[in-house]
Amino acid sequence: MKGPVVDPAKLPKVMEIISEANSLMTEKDCRKDEAAKKDLEELEHKLREITGNRKINIRDFWRYDEAVSLETAARGALMPPPEREDAADEQLREIILHILEHEEAEMDWWLEYLEVNTGLANLTDYIFYPDLIGLDRDASLEQIADKIIADRQFSSPILL
Repeated sequence: MKGPVVDPAKLPKVMEIISEANSLMTEKDCRKDEAAKKDLEELEHKLREITGNRKINIRDFWRYDEAVSLETAARGALMPPPEREDAADEQLREIILHILEHEEAEMDWWLEYLEVNTGLANLTDYIFYPDLIGLDRDASLEQIADKIIADRQFSSPILL
């Protein structure tokens, strides 16, 4: 199972686009100001071109700096959205056991991957707030992995 790959050569340009878009959205009303709206659409087009992600929304990066660094936001933008795979329990277990070892953008990608491949919309609760899903607050990653796998099997649709 291969994780997301980021092209480091694209990182500076994506950082520039995100920073420019954030400034534009902070300084202008991009919904009413037609010139600002057009500029923002151009930035979104550039971002989609460089990332190859036609669904990426530039507005998702407004105020990115309240949560992550510019580099983390750009790395996240360069990662393709995770796809649904037929991930085996052991593959999921391996991801869960090592999820906290990744840089922030990659960890976010793996969390999204787990959501897509387990059907558990509250997957971050399992990792960061295990007491919310019935485990001890100090649950080990092994216990968390067992719970995610068990709940995944429980929430999987039955195919007829």
